[in-house]
Amino acid sequence: MKVKLIYLALLAGMIFSCQDNPDPLSENHILINTDSEELSKRLSLDGSGVIGISSPANPSGRVMNDEDAEKFSLVLISHASSPTHEGNTLQATHIDIEGNYAYVGYNTAGSTYLGAVEIIDISDPYKPKIVSQAILEDSEVSALEYRDGQLFLAMAIDVDKIDVTEPANLGVVSVSEGKFTSDFRFVSVPGFVATDVTATSDFIALVSGSNGNLTVFDRNLNLLREVPIEDLRSVATDENRLAVLSGTKGASIFNSNSQTPVTTIGLEQDVPQTKRTIDIEDGHLYISEGKNGAGVYNLSSGQQVTKLAIPINPENVEPGDIVTNAVSVDGGLMFMANGAAGVSIALADDVEQHGVLDLDGSSNFVRFENKFIFVATGAGGIQILKMGNDTEETEDKCEDLEAYSGSSNLNVNGNESAAFRGSAQLKNVNIGGNFLFCGSLAIENSLNVNSNGLMEVYGSFAFGQYKKNTSINVNSKSVLRLSGSTVIYGDLRLNSGAKLEFVGDDNTITIYGDVTVNSGASISGNFNDTEGKLK
Repeated sequence: MKVKLIYLALLAGMIFSCQDNPDPLSENHILINTDSEELSKRLSLDGSGVIGISSPANPSGRVMNDEDAEKFSLVLISHASSPTHEGNTLQATHIDIEGNYAYVGYNTAGSTYLGAVEIIDISDPYKPKIVSQAILEDSEVSALEYRDGQLFLAMAIDVDKIDVTEPANLGVVSVSEGKFTSDFRFVSVPGFVATDVTATSDFIALVSGSNGNLTVFDRNLNLLREVPIEDLRSVATDENRLAVLSGTKGASIFNSNSQTPVTTIGLEQDVPQTKRTIDIEDGHLYISEGKNGAGVYNLSSGQQVTKLAIPINPENVEPGDIVTNAVSVDGGLMFMANGAAGVSIALADDVEQHGVLDLDGSSNFVRFENKFIFVATGAGGIQILKMGNDTEETEDKCEDLEAYSGSSNLNVNGNESAAFRGSAQLKNVNIGGNFLFCGSLAIENSLNVNSNGLMEVYGSFAFGQYKKNTSINVNSKSVLRLSGSTVIYGDLRLNSGAKLEFVGDDNTITIYGDVTVNSGASISGNFNDTEGKLK
């Protein structure tokens, strides 16, 4: 094996490009950009806001008529268009999330070798920033994974441009605080393209496609083992098992430490050279199976637990575009990227479909981890979503409350009181009496706090959709009382005599729509107005 070192002149805040510095990295084929302000111009609020979930019983579309409220809330916080280089538009292939950062890999459609790695800062959950970019002029990234301060890349490299022995390569680069902090190292393996990679504290496992292998290295990049398996698409591991997916041979499961075979899972032969992923959680292997949706298998025995079909069949779409490209599981929830059929969510614990996210565009890849969902839409870029977090509240009034389980359209009349906790997503809310919610609350379309009404939210509150005519109306002699984090994607209207009150000291409010404060309305308490809309 030949290890090729690609050295980077990493100077804080400096941008390398063909225009402003003609040759410092041209021989190394890597262009580094750390201008976060410039990079983040590709982020937009288009389509952002509270995302609806359509019923899996609605086979031909994404309009939800269900009356039941969702038990969790989903907010599309940003859309990142794809980077471009010298007239070429790159497409997102893979995403990993760790701590305050997300790492995105890119390639280019067709025969061109052109890729990238980008690092996105998600420490402020509603205001992500692209903080670093590496353009790879003669190589591309199929998949990546962060582990212990390093990024491991499954790559394809142009052997006529870069001194490597095979097109399929493992790439390694150190990262810290959103920056690339070392050289890129390349290790060639058999095959034309490396398709996926996973890493533990002890080893790195890489799979390469046709004429490729499962190749295992120690953390010093010394070769430990090679297992020939044709047409490998994906690899995943937990403490005891290592699983790989082949488009022709199905899934193979190995002992994680010795890579000795444990069992195999026979699957229908897949379409050549297509994206497929696998994931592991709680002793189960989740497999994206193209037109057959997703399969769930016992990781030790290989026995099938269930199959999850693609829940909707949109009209006027080619059947070949309705395929499960990727699966991602975390905390008992599974997301499926189903191509032109969008992104669906299933309850992994109960192994049943729950619904389809109301997102635009086709979905090639999905990553769900730590309350964030990243969806790759190829040349359309990535969509970044956040799931509501029903954090425990310490307010006395929040104790002993039950979870909300009613209609998605909530009415609390003038002589009524209602109080709940947990996570919930509603469509339309009208409050005439008293309403208290502790935890994570999202409302999609409209909120009216009517005369003499009181609405209190302790925790996180998200409302509306960006530039889609959604509004909060707080009417005369009514009170909207907030404590925690609030994001309003629609409009806020405080009518004469209305009160907006903030309780406690660590409150933030972000308003993207218009704000109307009529004469006689009041705003009180301590809060950080991130967009300056309440001045």
